[in-house]
Amino acid sequence: MQRFGKLISLLLLPLIAMIVYSSLMSYFFKAPPSWTFEMSLFFFGSFFMLGAAYCHSEKKHVAVDILGRYLPPKWQRRLGVFIELIVLLVAVVFIYVSVPNAWQSTMMGERSVHQTPFNPPVWWFRWMIPIASTLIALQAFRDMLGHIFNKQEN
Repeated sequence: MQRFGKLISLLLLPLIAMIVYSSLMSYFFKAPPSWTFEMSLFFFGSFFMLGAAYCHSEKKHVAVDILGRYLPPKWQRRLGVFIELIVLLVAVVFIYVSVPNAWQSTMMGERSVHQTPFNPPVWWFRWMIPIASTLIALQAFRDMLGHIFNKQEN
């Protein structure tokens, strides 16, 4: 997962380049390229969605652990299993809802709704939600098993 996270973080480099290029073209030539708006949405959306699984695996997300801090280790593990089960269920619902939409978009060759001259295909971007949700579900399942099989008792 570490290499995957580093690879996903590289999506920021072309995003930064596009935004700088678009800003310079807009400022100096008063003509921002039409493709940079949509491409920046694609890169940031992919970075955000795919980076969520990596963030979850590294425990870098925002967690409110007010209750868990005061529980004994046995109950901390039970709470961890419960929380990961919720994450897993939400991810499965996202997969269930987004796969038919992504499939339909792919079959019709969906293109952008922004009506720009660029008009890129967006069907591939619709697959980011089920892919990212699958990665999050796998990570939540792995973490849940880690809580269940962690035999350290204090």
